[in-house]
Amino acid sequence: MKNKWKWVIAIFFLIFTPIAGVMHQIKGGGPSGSPSTDALCPFGGMETLYSLIANGDYIKKIEPSSLILLGATLLITIVIGRAFCGYICPLGTIQTLLNKLAKKLKIKQVKLHGKADKVLRYVKYIVLFLILFITYKSGELILRPYDPWAVFMHLGSGAEIFEEFLIGFIILIAILISSMFIERAWCRYLCPLGATLALLAPLSIFKVRRSDSKCVDCKACTRNCPMGLNVHSQEIASKIECISCGECVSSCPVDNTLEMKKGSTVLSLNKMAAIPLVILVIVVGSNIALGTFKTSSSNVEVLNENGVLNADNIKGYMTIKDVANEFNIDTNIIVEKANLPKDTDINKPLKELKNDLLDKGIEFETEDLKEVVKELIK
Repeated sequence: MKNKWKWVIAIFFLIFTPIAGVMHQIKGGGPSGSPSTDALCPFGGMETLYSLIANGDYIKKIEPSSLILLGATLLITIVIGRAFCGYICPLGTIQTLLNKLAKKLKIKQVKLHGKADKVLRYVKYIVLFLILFITYKSGELILRPYDPWAVFMHLGSGAEIFEEFLIGFIILIAILISSMFIERAWCRYLCPLGATLALLAPLSIFKVRRSDSKCVDCKACTRNCPMGLNVHSQEIASKIECISCGECVSSCPVDNTLEMKKGSTVLSLNKMAAIPLVILVIVVGSNIALGTFKTSSSNVEVLNENGVLNADNIKGYMTIKDVANEFNIDTNIIVEKANLPKDTDINKPLKELKNDLLDKGIEFETEDLKEVVKELIK
């Protein structure tokens, strides 16, 4: 496999992201928890951009880490095109793997050509506009329940996933099924992050270029392009749609016919794989070192709304002691008012405390604590 490092990186992120999602389900969020789905999503940086510029605030659930990841993703795009899509995005990787499986099973592929394909590729820009418009207008992630990425990261939550993400789960399943008939159908036609990067991709320094004099017109590059591009007939692989994955370069049987290059500078397949990873490591690593890569807000920041502590913002990763400290209420009063046993572990996250109390025949949810605190602060 000539393009092995591309697959090493892609499989790493495909494994890493679900593990990160499961860890968040186990440990919860907050300062002592594990990063949330939204904190690890570069598109969250786009969603909070307007609020950050207009009000200096991040919208709820979005953290500084999202903006930093967006910056790293945009920098990757400026250098080598949409390589984030080709190397890092786990949804893209799983679509390609499912499509390879489908071909092994001889499932007939759907080929969209000409006007139909061209028109459908514009749909992702409409999706991008609608998401940003609705999010900027509302100041909230109100479309989050429909987000297939959020669903993918919550697969470890069991049946609870259907409570918040039922429609999103259906969308994710539709994406996975469609990828067996059209490789990366979601990436081609609907992905809002892909649309964001596509707008920037024409500015990329390095692009896949084809030497017409050396090309033998075997069309191996076109057959192996996961984005369904006619690479064999283009001098430069689509500046907008190319995801810089290197599959066309690795499949070309004639040396130096297809190359990722700028002028006389040519990037090998290994360098193509290294660049997005190096940029990501440098950007994220430097911000971690500086203490700016924050994946969660403090309890007081979460509870605070327009300068006032709001009990409705109490989260399952908080403890009774955390809540008592922030609202300046004695923990014993909270325990008594909530009709909880005196030996209740006030240092255990509410998410875990619920299960402990259930074993004792006591039903107690985060919502119950919210109501108790509201009563006490009247």
